[in-house]
Amino acid sequence: MDTCYEYSTTYFWQEGKANIHDCLRLSFEAAKRHGIKKIVVFTGIGEGLRIAVQDFLTQPEYADIKIVGVTFPHGHKYDMPDADRNWITSEGIPLVCAHFPFDPIKAQYAGHGVLGQDFSLLGNVLNIFGGSMSLCVQAVLMACDAGVVRQGEHVISLTSDTSILVRSAPTSHLLTDFIVREIFCKSAILTVSKKETFDEPGKPALAVIEGESTSKLIEG
Repeated sequence: MDTCYEYSTTYFWQEGKANIHDCLRLSFEAAKRHGIKKIVVFTGIGEGLRIAVQDFLTQPEYADIKIVGVTFPHGHKYDMPDADRNWITSEGIPLVCAHFPFDPIKAQYAGHGVLGQDFSLLGNVLNIFGGSMSLCVQAVLMACDAGVVRQGEHVISLTSDTSILVRSAPTSHLLTDFIVREIFCKSAILTVSKKETFDEPGKPALAVIEGESTSKLIEG
C-alpha cells in the first residue's frame, strides 16, 4: 500500500553482549536498505566498534558507511582503557566522551537539590522499552552535541541489543526535533534492566537476581 511500508523488528530473548554481532548485522543491513550513511555505536571498551570494522566495514556493500563511537565520560567507573581509545583513534573513528544528557548533576551535600532530575526521569521512561533504549537516544544526542552528527541527520544508533533509526538533534532540541523512526531490534525479556527471566520462550517471569549491574547492557 502507498500509505505504509513494512520492515521487520528482531526480538532477542535476553539483554546484553551476547546479541552484539546480530545487532550490528541487523543495523548494517537496515542502513544499506534505508540509505543511511552513519551508524552510532555506544560502547564500553570498543568491542562493538572492532566488530563493526572487522566484520562489516570490510564488506564492499558497507564500505561507504561511517561509524561513530560514544562512550562513558572521563572519570566514570567504566572509563575506557587507553589502549582501546588508541585503537579507535588509529582507525579514524570519532569517539565522543561526555556527560550523559539524562544523568543528574549531584549536589555536594546530601539533601541538597539535584539538577537535571526531570531528564533522568525521561531516561527511566525510555527504559520501559529495554535498558538500552535510553543509551541509544543519549548516544545520538551526545554525538550531535559534539558535532560529529548533524542536526536533522538520520542515523542508526545501537548498543549490544538495541538498534533504532532516528532523526538527530542536540540535547537542547531533544523534545522538539529528535524523532525515533524505527526499531530494528530490542530485547523482549528485560533480563538485566528489569530483572526478568523465563522458563521457556514466551513465558517471562520475575527473576530472583541480586547484584546484577546495568553495565551488562553495554556492548563492551
